[in-house]
Amino acid sequence: MKTILYNKVYKTAFACFLILAPTFLSSCDDWLDVKPKSEIEGSEMFSTQDGFKDVLGGVYAAMSETSLYGREMTYGLLDVFGSCYYGTGTNGVYAYAASNDYQNSLVENAINNIWHRAYYAIATTNELLSRLEQADKGMFAKDNYNVIKGEAIGLRAFLHFDMLRLFAPSFTVDPDAAAIPYVTTYSFNVTPTSTVRETCEKVLADLQTAADLLKTSDPIATGREITAIDDDGYLKNRQFHMNYYAVIATMARVCLYMQDYSRTRQYANEVINSGKFPWTKVENIATTTDGNRDRTFTSEQVFALQIDDLEDYVYWVIAGSNRVILNVYSYWITNVFPASTHATDWRYMYFFTNKEISSSSYYYGSSKLWQEGMNEDYTKRMPLIRLPELYLMLAECDVTNAASQLNIIREHRGVTSPVTAVTETALQDEITKEYFREYYNEGQMFHRYKRLNANQRFGSYNFSKVSFNTDKYVLPIPNEEIEFGNRKTIDN
Repeated sequence: MKTILYNKVYKTAFACFLILAPTFLSSCDDWLDVKPKSEIEGSEMFSTQDGFKDVLGGVYAAMSETSLYGREMTYGLLDVFGSCYYGTGTNGVYAYAASNDYQNSLVENAINNIWHRAYYAIATTNELLSRLEQADKGMFAKDNYNVIKGEAIGLRAFLHFDMLRLFAPSFTVDPDAAAIPYVTTYSFNVTPTSTVRETCEKVLADLQTAADLLKTSDPIATGREITAIDDDGYLKNRQFHMNYYAVIATMARVCLYMQDYSRTRQYANEVINSGKFPWTKVENIATTTDGNRDRTFTSEQVFALQIDDLEDYVYWVIAGSNRVILNVYSYWITNVFPASTHATDWRYMYFFTNKEISSSSYYYGSSKLWQEGMNEDYTKRMPLIRLPELYLMLAECDVTNAASQLNIIREHRGVTSPVTAVTETALQDEITKEYFREYYNEGQMFHRYKRLNANQRFGSYNFSKVSFNTDKYVLPIPNEEIEFGNRKTIDN
């Protein structure tokens, strides 16, 4: 949903959401463990506690679409923009995206859809929050009012921050540059554009509010035991919700983006020290049974989406017989995972395969997100925040101790060789490589490169450094948003 819809067709878009809710929200069952109502319209949706749960489920469902984290903002468009693939097809959207051709109609449409669907999800959080203010708190069981409100505010901040990271200059380049509209009300008015710094401050303010609400109500933070029959199981499976620690981890991301290293360390250590997200056990990944390999390290997921259709989404892009579009060259893999140090790295051993990829032994595809034949405990999950990222943040905040943080990750990935890099440049390169190893298919490389405004990036067929036009780190805001919202734009 466009932010300009506040001025143009906002009412119609949200009305369509409510009309379609019975069908649209049916995919939310697995997150919320509640069944959405079948025939609820308009304000009746917000007349019960379950109605609020259903609308919140609609936000998660929107985030799970292929336009957002179901593909393009993870293993799809963003990993292409982050130079994670060598093979990107010949004439499709990813082929043009690989050269950052934002003017190509296919790429432009994909970028526009990211903006539209993200702001649609934001609009839904704002409608939900507006209705919460008017609701009778007595209809909510136990801590549910604060949990629902905290999640909604946290999701609003999370989505805005990712729009900032895509559609505005990085904080490193110009913190006072025009950025994006930070929309906090459900109205027909156009929201003015905030600067990069202002947007970051608004994100942090929302996250702090969410943290305050969730710290005393979210079972993952309070330790309150939840059973399957307690409140219809709504408060179970907190990893699939914007839970308290997901909020804190997002605060760490924002502070790192703003180069506020003191608060980055504070928030990152809070998540790490909570002990809520233990490292994956060796037997859950290093097993001879392919379907029992926990390739997304589920216990380490601070925040993830459960996507029922992930097998279909992945199949046509990075998995499936003779249909693989996005792949890498064998030399790419051997340079990311040098045999001298990473021969025993689980990510090297279990993330890449040339099975069903090509008749050539030189091309490899990622099996990290494959769903077919997998243990159901490891399927339908799209990680958005995982434990190792907190250690990578600490490494970047304090280069003198970076090696020790990287070695902790290596230790829990089957790597016995410690980091030997000594210069700051070498350590930063090693951090970047660790991002590649750990976050392949999760859309994080573009964000790291942009945050650093890197004019050289690892890429090509052999993972060597290549020059990059830093202007391309700013994705173009949709033309209609510029026209009707009177936004400033940056030429790409």
